[in-house]
Amino acid sequence: MHRRQAVSLLALLPLAATIGLVGCAREQPYQQFEGATMGTRYHIRLRPPTGSFDTAALQRAIDARLEALNASLSTYRPDSLITAFNEAPVGQAVPADADFERMLSLSRQVHQASGGAFDPTVGALVNLWGFGWPKPREPLTRLPEPAAIEAVRGRLDAIEQPAPGQLRKSAPLRLDFSAIAKGYGVDLIAGVIRSHGVEHFMVEIGGEVATLGQGPAGGPWRIGIEAPDPGVSGRILARVKLGEGALATSGNYRNFFELEGKRFSHVIDPVSGYPVAHPPASVSVIAPSVALADAWATAFMVLGEERGAALAEENQLAVFWVYEDNGARRTRQSSRMPPYLDMVQP
Repeated sequence: MHRRQAVSLLALLPLAATIGLVGCAREQPYQQFEGATMGTRYHIRLRPPTGSFDTAALQRAIDARLEALNASLSTYRPDSLITAFNEAPVGQAVPADADFERMLSLSRQVHQASGGAFDPTVGALVNLWGFGWPKPREPLTRLPEPAAIEAVRGRLDAIEQPAPGQLRKSAPLRLDFSAIAKGYGVDLIAGVIRSHGVEHFMVEIGGEVATLGQGPAGGPWRIGIEAPDPGVSGRILARVKLGEGALATSGNYRNFFELEGKRFSHVIDPVSGYPVAHPPASVSVIAPSVALADAWATAFMVLGEERGAALAEENQLAVFWVYEDNGARRTRQSSRMPPYLDMVQP
C-alpha cells in the first residue's frame, strides 16, 4: 500500500513533516526508532513510561499490526483482500475484514462531506488522463473523449455489503485507499503505542503525523511544514504545535502538462472527471484522526479555494493552504488553524 501510488492517482506528493525539537536538555528520556511500511518508513519518538519498558516488544507489535493492514489493503499484494475485491467480477461477494470496512466507511464519510472530491475509485479516471497506476503512461497526444471520461468517473456508490464481512461491486471499478492509508496506519500505530502505556509520543509516515503529550523540549510537539518548492527539501515554511493531535499534508509541486494549447494540472476532480485548473501547492489539515486528515488533505487539493474554505468551516477543520499565483506565494488558514500555526517564512 504505497503512498507513491497515491501520488500517481491524484498527483499528490506527501510533504515531509519535519520534527522541530527546541532545546536538548530534556531529550535524554526519549527513544526513537523506525521501520519499513507502505513503500516508505514510519518514524516514532516516545518517552517510555516509568519503570521497565520493552521497546523491542512494542516495535514487534507495531510491525505485526501494519502487516495485518497490508494483508488486507495493499494493492501490491496479490493475496490481499483488496486485490481479491478488485479482481472479482461484478456481483461476486468477497471477504472484507474490519480494516477494509473501516477504511471504506471513512472514505465514504469524506466523500459525502466533500461533495465527491475524495474518491478511492478514481484510479481508472486518472489512468485515462495518462498519469495513473501503476506508473505513468506515455504522454497523451489528444484529450480524452467526454464519453470515455463519463464511463470511468468515480463509482464509490457501486460498492455494496450483502452481508457482514463481505463486499461486492455492482459496476466495474477498482478500489485504492492510498490517499488515506498512511493516515490510517498512523492511527493504528498510535493505538498500539497507547496500549503499551506510553503518554508522550510522535508517529509519522510519509508526512502524516499523530502526537500525544509533550515533545522532548517539554512543550507541545512542533511539526514543520515544508515549503512546496520543487527540487528543494527541508525548507520549513511553518510549524504546527500539537499536544494530542492528527496532521496530514499533501501537495502537487506545481505539476502540469500541456496538450492542444491548454495547460492541465495532475490533480483530477473525481466529480467532473477533468484536471483541476488551479490546485493549491500544498494543504495541511488537522482533524480528529490522521486518516480523516489524510483524506481531507486530498479533497482540499481538488476543491476550489472558496468551496474548500467553506467546507473547512462547516466540518470544523483546521486547514492551512499554500498557493502559488504567477510565481508569488500566498497562504490561507481556516478559522481553527491560527492557534496551532507559527509561520517561519512569509
